[in-house]
Amino acid sequence: MYTGKILKLFVLAACFFAVHFLCLPGISFAADVWCYSRDGRSFYLDSESINAESLPKDMDYRVLVKTVLDSDGSLEKNTIYGFESQNDILVATIYDPSAKSWKFPEYRKEKPVLKAIWDSMKPYMKQKHISYSDSWKWE
Repeated sequence: MYTGKILKLFVLAACFFAVHFLCLPGISFAADVWCYSRDGRSFYLDSESINAESLPKDMDYRVLVKTVLDSDGSLEKNTIYGFESQNDILVATIYDPSAKSWKFPEYRKEKPVLKAIWDSMKPYMKQKHISYSDSWKWE
């Protein structure tokens, strides 16, 4: 007799906690979005990290990109990329944590990755109401 009531109470409590857990503020719905693959590595954009505020001088956008080894799926490194527009030309920089400074990448080698990251950022920038222009050209 009491077993049925206890079971119903337990199920009700479990449902309450499940709904509460799913609706908690601060739960991240960020996605790691595939951008590009090269040399046994894949680059994933952390969509939640796209930022256009509190950036270093002359930088318009910043994003975290995760480099994953294709062989075993392990994280090789996290890299912060910065983008700026200069007279309708888009320029990218990479943060070097050891020097604590921003460096310009080798454009011949990195341009396909940089373009893929930029193109992957656009829908999330639009979602976050961060303005950009499709007319900007690459250096």
